[in-house]
Amino acid sequence: MAVALGEVWGRVKNVCKQNGLLILSVLAVVIGCLLGFFLRGKRLSEQEVKYFQFPGELLMRMLKMLILPLVVSRIIFAGLAALDAKCSSRLGIMTISYYLWTTFVAVVVGILMVYIIHPGGAAQKEDSDGSMKPMTSSADALLDLIR
Repeated sequence: MAVALGEVWGRVKNVCKQNGLLILSVLAVVIGCLLGFFLRGKRLSEQEVKYFQFPGELLMRMLKMLILPLVVSRIIFAGLAALDAKCSSRLGIMTISYYLWTTFVAVVVGILMVYIIHPGGAAQKEDSDGSMKPMTSSADALLDLIR
């Protein structure tokens, strides 16, 4: 009996090692569904809802950040594979110079707009005694920093 139990435990560990990501993904979905089901009846404040949305928002942002470079690089490599070496080098130099020039123009326009518009100036309210009071909490600032 002890040998059979040890063998079963070894197989379970092996399956968990091979399919760990799948198991954790399914477990996360189940926990999310249970949390959604049980917390639906509670009246959560807007701040608490933001805290529960934060991990999902981070995941979606990471996926968006990953997909676009993969697709664009695949399209570029497929196009460059069809060209000869001389044409590819000339195209590469033109692409790099175009990228550097547009980046420079974007930085200059961005600096000018910040100088003209002063973004974030309206984010603080003036109290009755004349002191400035921030509109967001420190937890919101930390979550924005992580985002």
